[in-house]
Amino acid sequence: MVILPVFALALAGAFVAFADPLTSFVLRHAPLVTFVLVAGALAYHLYVVADAFAGRMHRVRGRHLIDYAVLALVTLTLIAGYGTMYRQSAPWAALAARMFAPFASRVVETTTSGSVEAPPTWTSNDRLNVLVLGIDTRDSDPATRNTDTMLVISIDPLNKTAAMLSIPRDVYIDRPGTFQGKINGAFSFGGAQLVRKLMNDLLGVPIHAYVLVNFDAFNKIIDGVGGVIVDAKRPVRDENYPTNDFGIERIDILTGPQLMHGDVALKYARSRHDTNDYSRARRQQEVIGALRTRIAQPEALRTLPTLIDSVGTTIETDFDPANVLPLARTGTGIDSSAIASDVLYPCGGDYPHCELTVNADNGFFLIPDRAKVREFAAELFYDPNIRQEGARVEIVNTGGGSAATKDVADRLALRAYGVTTVTTSPTAKSAIVLRNQSKRYTAEQLRLVLGNIPIETGDRGSDDITIRIGSDFKGFATDRG
Repeated sequence: MVILPVFALALAGAFVAFADPLTSFVLRHAPLVTFVLVAGALAYHLYVVADAFAGRMHRVRGRHLIDYAVLALVTLTLIAGYGTMYRQSAPWAALAARMFAPFASRVVETTTSGSVEAPPTWTSNDRLNVLVLGIDTRDSDPATRNTDTMLVISIDPLNKTAAMLSIPRDVYIDRPGTFQGKINGAFSFGGAQLVRKLMNDLLGVPIHAYVLVNFDAFNKIIDGVGGVIVDAKRPVRDENYPTNDFGIERIDILTGPQLMHGDVALKYARSRHDTNDYSRARRQQEVIGALRTRIAQPEALRTLPTLIDSVGTTIETDFDPANVLPLARTGTGIDSSAIASDVLYPCGGDYPHCELTVNADNGFFLIPDRAKVREFAAELFYDPNIRQEGARVEIVNTGGGSAATKDVADRLALRAYGVTTVTTSPTAKSAIVLRNQSKRYTAEQLRLVLGNIPIETGDRGSDDITIRIGSDFKGFATDRG
C-alpha cells in the first residue's frame, strides 16, 4: 500500500531530474503535475482500502456497522492526509514553476530551435560560478529594470571554499554589435543572457547560472528568516536615500553587530550617497554572507514555507534544479572563514588593487583593463599559489581512453591549471611527472585532485608537468563515492 507509490514516485523523480526536456515540462506545469500525483496516489490508496474491505468475495455489502465505520474513518483519514499534503506541496510547486521558469524556457528553446546557447554544465564536482543580479523593479514604473547589484559567486566543492566578486555598475562595456554602455544597463537591453555573456567575457570565467532577485524579494526573504546579524564596519548616513514613490528619506545606521530586518538590510546594502559604489559592494557582500549564515540555522529553515508565495514572483534562475541538492550540500559545508570577497577598484585611489580607469569626459565611466580584470578574477576564484607558479601542464593518454583524457584536460583548465597540450603515448600507468622542481606545489595539488596518483621526477622539457592517464586511472577525487 505504501511502498509501491513511493517507489514509483522516486523512480519517476529520478527520471525527470536527469531528462532535461521532461524536467522542463514538469517545471512549466508543476502545479498541475503536483495535483495529478497527489490525486493519483489518493485514488490508488482508496482503491487498495476498498479492495481490502471487500475481501475475497469482492462484496462491500453485508458487513457489520463497525466495519463501515472503520472504512469511513480510514477513507476520511486518507482524504485529510492527502489534502494536507497537497496544501503543503502546492505552494512549493508554484514556487518551482516561477523560480525555474528561465531554465524551463531555455531547455525548450535549445531543444526545438537551437536559438539559445546553453550555458556550461556543472557536474557538482567542479567549480560553480553563479551570476547574481539585484534588480530594481517598481509597480509604479514597470519599465525600471536597473541591475544595481552585480556579483559573481564562485564555489569550489573540492577545497570547500568560495569567493564573491562585485562589479561596479559604472563599468563600461565596449563590444560593438553586442553591447556598448554601462554594464548595469545590459539587462534592460538584452536580459540576463546578455549580462552572462558580457560577464563571461569580462572576467574570463564560465558563468554556469544566474540568479535574478528583485529588491522586494530581498526584503521579504530577510524578514522571513527573522533578520540577519550584520557587523557594520562603519556608519552609513544618507540624506537622500531613494524611496519607492520616487521621493527621498534620511537613513542613519550605526557601527557594530546588529540585527537587521529586511528594510534596514536593504538600505544598508543599497545606500551609496554617503560613500561610493565600492563600499556599497562590500556592504552587499556582508549582507549576503549574513543571510547565508542565517539560512543555515534550523530555526530559519522552518520559516521557509512562509516565504513561498511572497518571493516566488520576484526571484528566478536558470540553474538546473537537478543540481539544487548537491549545491545545498556544498554550500552548507563551506565555513564562513573560507569565503573570500572583493571588488573591482579604479586606479588612482587608496585601494589595495586596481583594474579600472576613471573616465569622466562625458559622464562617469569605469573603463576595465581586461587583462588585469581577468588576472584578478583568476587569483580570487582559484588557488593563488597555482596561479603564481604558472606551470605548463601536458595531458597524455597512456591507456585511459581519449574521452577520459579530454575530460581531465577540460576540468583542470576550469580550475585554472595551465593545460597546454593533450596527446597520446604508449601504454603506461597513471602518474604525475614533475619536470620542473619549482612547480612542486602545483604537482602536489594535482595529486590531490586526481585521487592520489603517484608523482615521479622526469627530465626537463617544454612543459613543467606531464600527467599520464592510464587504464588504472579512477577519476577525480570528488567523483569517488
